[in-house]
Amino acid sequence: MLPAQEMEFGLKGGLNIGTPVGASEKGASGSLGIGPMLGMYFAYDLGTKWALHGEFLYSYKGSKFRTPVSGDTVYRYNTITPTDTIPSEAHTIYRGWVDGKFDNKYIDIPLYASYKLSQRFLLTFGGYVSYLVDGENTGSADIEVGDPNHPFTTVTDEPFDQSSELNSWDYGLLLGTTYMTKRRINFGVSLTTGLRSIYRNNYKYIDGVVRNVYMQTFVQFNLVKNNE
Repeated sequence: MLPAQEMEFGLKGGLNIGTPVGASEKGASGSLGIGPMLGMYFAYDLGTKWALHGEFLYSYKGSKFRTPVSGDTVYRYNTITPTDTIPSEAHTIYRGWVDGKFDNKYIDIPLYASYKLSQRFLLTFGGYVSYLVDGENTGSADIEVGDPNHPFTTVTDEPFDQSSELNSWDYGLLLGTTYMTKRRINFGVSLTTGLRSIYRNNYKYIDGVVRNVYMQTFVQFNLVKNNE
């Protein structure tokens, strides 16, 4: 006879700690974002050491960064003649620094399995899918255009907003562990990494994939536990 199966349901809260990660320019720096994670969870005991889990979470994923930028551009100017002003343009280069931040709010839906390593510890692994409820990628840029020794023009504290270039959907992998107490409260930590870029495919200012990589520390509170 198989052991009795159980359904567990409760609340989950904690912190996201991490940053979007991609190929960075030499000299780039940044700071990890720390934000809240709050929602509900369920667990279905399969009657062995295995269980299935699902969650529905509001999740903040942010960070700050500073990175050098450079590339080709077109400098537009007016050529003044004795009789007219003629719009002109020249192909040239630009370089400078960008200070920016991510303020992204997601609805996360993790789906994963757990294996009971001992009476108190679970190993958890699976995946997640996320929907971007509110995404912000903003900041300012200090840019010089033209020859590095004799720039045509300098732009300081020029605001930028690339929020519209963020992908609405994200998905990835999850790995973690949970400590089960003798009471209704459990503690855990997990690591998630995205499998797609947070930017749209046609975003021209980023080479390669920029993935959400975050660690979650959390507390679960079991509301209902029914034996079936």
